[in-house]
Amino acid sequence: MGKVPVARAAAAFGFCRQSFYVIAAALDAGGLAALVPGKPGPKGPRKLTEEVMEFIEQLRHDDASLRPAQLADAVQKRFKITVHPRSVEKALARRREPRTVEEAHHR
Repeated sequence: MGKVPVARAAAAFGFCRQSFYVIAAALDAGGLAALVPGKPGPKGPRKLTEEVMEFIEQLRHDDASLRPAQLADAVQKRFKITVHPRSVEKALARRREPRTVEEAHHR
């Protein structure tokens, strides 16, 4: 059996020749994992930005008895954005977790 031209092989799988080379380069550079698409959706916080989280943490610092629902209400009043109390709770938990092994040892 002879060699099949790249253009013909790529077309058989629904790709153009250029796409074949892009895919081949990704496969060479990162292995099979490079062909798996990334996680869809937002890549970072949309509502609970750094500014909002600093506000929430300041409120908690001033009054540790505030519940997530109360914090969500305060965010709505101050920033005019609606956040779910559970989102506030999870964001606070993430901020308390050590981000590196070194941070974990310093806690």
